Amino acid sequence: MNDLQNLARVRDEELAGQASGAGARSLLASITAESVTETEPDSILGPALGGSVWDRARRRVSGRARLAVAAVAVAGLAAGAVIGPTVLGERGPATSYANAAIDIELRGDTYVATIKDPFADYARYTEGFKAVGLNVNLELIPASPTKVGKLTGWSMSGPLASNGRSIDEGTAPEGCVLGSEGCAMTVMVPRDWTGWAAIRLGREAKPGERYRNERSAMSKGEMLEGYRADEKTVGEVLAEVKRRGLKAVFQIITPQKDGYGVDPNTQSAPVPDDWMVWEVLSDQAGVVRLMVTKERLSKNPIYGGPRPADDND
Repeated sequence: MNDLQNLARVRDEELAGQASGAGARSLLASITAESVTETEPDSILGPALGGSVWDRARRRVSGRARLAVAAVAVAGLAAGAVIGPTVLGERGPATSYANAAIDIELRGDTYVATIKDPFADYARYTEGFKAVGLNVNLELIPASPTKVGKLTGWSMSGPLASNGRSIDEGTAPEGCVLGSEGCAMTVMVPRDWTGWAAIRLGREAKPGERYRNERSAMSKGEMLEGYRADEKTVGEVLAEVKRRGLKAVFQIITPQKDGYGVDPNTQSAPVPDDWMVWEVLSDQAGVVRLMVTKERLSKNPIYGGPRPADDND
């Protein structure tokens, strides 16, 4: 079975490395279509495909999709309507706000936003931030297990931090285990933070829902933890995938004029056991996505060289 999924940009503190050679640099330049002030380091595609492994990959929606492993830019988030203030404060219309999706409260010098409904329309979160005078657009996306409750992508304008503090994630109560009763995700914004931000926060995926972050399945806590699939054949990797009771889909990497990319027209082609695997992504619960080429290449086409080792792998 073959499958082509948009490669979203990401920040896994894993898969950092340097692109080597003109081909890798060309690939990175060709797939990075958007620029963002800041992106979360959490992906798995390295510099050769446009970034570090939070690192991100993206698909161009024109004729051919190109792998981009830079940052996951969060774009096109619409701001929701501002609801009336609750408690007037110095910063803006309110110092606290609540609707069915989110509860925001000023605690000391930090606005703490508690996610009450992780499946709500993201405009409901945005309207809450607007009500307390913050220009923050928040979207929750289905994420692989190790990225639930974590920021998986962002785009910002203005200062990245205020007095050494920046937008961060957490839990309420602090330190609780997500998934346990009464534990909720939170987003924390400094009271004196100014500027605009669009951020993505990972949430638990619904049954059968694909992850929208880019995370190596070989990372700690992911489905192929402890196994190195890169530079092995499809047959070798599938044997391990089946041993762990998992299923696999494929993403075929093909040579292009300026490096390597993904041609949607090739994704229905069979993938023989002697093809080469360069990275494996967590695709959805119980399913991993093998990024493959027909031939063995001298360099990993995703990273422009060997796949970087990482403490989180």
